[in-house]
Amino acid sequence: MEKAHLYEALYLVNHGIDEAVRGVQRLKKSPHLFMEAYHKSMAGLERRRSRINLQFMLEMRKLEEDDESRFEEEYNVWLSDEPLTNDEICQLMRVVERERKLERKPPLVQFLPRSKRPKNAPKKTEGVHSSHKLTGSPTHASGVESRVPEEAHA
Repeated sequence: MEKAHLYEALYLVNHGIDEAVRGVQRLKKSPHLFMEAYHKSMAGLERRRSRINLQFMLEMRKLEEDDESRFEEEYNVWLSDEPLTNDEICQLMRVVERERKLERKPPLVQFLPRSKRPKNAPKKTEGVHSSHKLTGSPTHASGVESRVPEEAHA
């Protein structure tokens, strides 16, 4: 999208030259205008149009090739069959967030600075009770009878 305004500008240049060509064609109908001046004007306008278009397209080709190589480097990871590592995921998300910031859109993900990141605290399991002790044998909840024989738990 960042190149769209450049193509729009080129369109406006070409549209302006089209208007100039129509103006010169209207002047051609004047009995005081010599044909040589008409042909020189038309050739000059078309030559300028072709130079502008050619230069623009050459410059855009360079930009497109640069973007293609950047795309190959940056996004080739997505095309791989191997799963992404956490670092690769974070790196790609940072790229997405950077682009969203440039577009003045709100962030999808917020990265905490290292100073505010929580330490590796043990995860709380709210409302979830383990039915196994560290040895692997089942624990019985108070007031609940097991209908499975003891030897079936081993």
